[in-house]
Amino acid sequence: MRPIAVIAAALMLSACGSTPTHPAAGTSSGPPPGTTAPAAPPLDCTTPSGVQRLICDDPHLTDLDRQLQTAYQQALARPGADRAAVTTAQHDWTAIRDDCAQNADAPTCLLEAYQTRLVQLAIADPATAAPPVVTYRCPAAFGPLTAQFYNQFDPQTAVLNWKGTQIILFIQPAASGARYGRQGSEYWEHQGEVTLHLGGSEFVCATP
Repeated sequence: MRPIAVIAAALMLSACGSTPTHPAAGTSSGPPPGTTAPAAPPLDCTTPSGVQRLICDDPHLTDLDRQLQTAYQQALARPGADRAAVTTAQHDWTAIRDDCAQNADAPTCLLEAYQTRLVQLAIADPATAAPPVVTYRCPAAFGPLTAQFYNQFDPQTAVLNWKGTQIILFIQPAASGARYGRQGSEYWEHQGEVTLHLGGSEFVCATP
C-alpha cells in the first residue's frame, strides 16, 4: 500500500492566518541583476518581540531556525544558484512565518512553516534523491494529482502537485492506511483510495 500526500506552501498562507502582501507572479522584489543578494536576517533572541518570542521560548523551534539558516546559506553558496531568487523566497517565507502570530494555534503554524521551508530548500538541492512520481486517478473536476514521497526526510514528507500547485504535507499518526497533513489539509490513503481535503474541498482519488 503506497502513501500519498496533501497540501503546501500556497495553502500555508491560509492555514497560518491572514495573507501577507507579496510581489505579483512574474515579479521579483530581489536585488537587480548583477548585484549581491543580501542575507535574510537570522532570528535575534536577545530582544525578541511578537512571533519571534514564541520561537525563542521553544527549543525545538529555535533548533529548526538554526537548521534553516544553515540550509539557506548553503543554498546561496551552491554553484549556479540564483541568489536573488533564493533570497526573495526566504524573505517571502519570513513574512509567512511572522503571520503565524495571527493563527489560533501559533506553535503548530510555526512548526509547519519551518518544516515546509526546509523541505523546499532540500528538494531544490540537486544532491537530494528525487523519489518516483505517483499519478492518481481523480474525478475530472479535481485532477490532475501527482505525488512524490520523501521518506528520507524527518518528518517523512509528501510533495503533491495538484492542478499545477505544489503542496507539502507531513506524516501523521493513522490507525490504518497512510495519512499526511498540515493545518486545514489532509490526505488519507486506505484500501486503494485516497481521501483528500484540499482548499476547502473533499474528494476521493484512486491509487495506481
